[in-house]
Amino acid sequence: MIINIHGFTGRGANSKYDWIKANLPERSIFAPDIDYSQTPPGQILDFLADRVREKATDLNNIAILGSSLGGFFGRCLNLIFPTVKTVLINPCLAPFISLRGYIDVKAYLALFASLAYQDDELPPEKSRLYVIIGDSDELIDHKILTTPLLPPNFPNLALIKGGVHRLVLTGQAHQYLKDYLSEL
Repeated sequence: MIINIHGFTGRGANSKYDWIKANLPERSIFAPDIDYSQTPPGQILDFLADRVREKATDLNNIAILGSSLGGFFGRCLNLIFPTVKTVLINPCLAPFISLRGYIDVKAYLALFASLAYQDDELPPEKSRLYVIIGDSDELIDHKILTTPLLPPNFPNLALIKGGVHRLVLTGQAHQYLKDYLSEL
């Protein structure tokens, strides 16, 4: 089972969903449509965490794929379920900065603060978190808003040359994602 969490203006059946269907057809997919501007972030996280608990007979047989704002919720889930394989693609880890004016900044900041100082249970070399970022992301400056929010000495960061925010999963990005998710 792969839980696909879309970005701010996206939908569950997005390009990542299509990629999973085409490249990992044996995996079932849960890809909800989330209205980020109308739903409090704590309610979104509770909904997603309940789905992880409900869908996972074994946490080793589930993966989370979050892109952009879905990457924020993917990271939150990774802190709650550190043994679940989690991939973030161009994650918006600081939406209270990046999406100011579009979301409830105080609610996202409170959720971030409630999890931000929670230590990762796994040492970096055993981390089940994997992050793919494009070096040409026009919406998020990952040097300021992503890498400082990852665990210290984080080993699972893939930088895609020329990768923009709506990262197309071809070439290097395709291979990274396929290699990582195929190990479920």
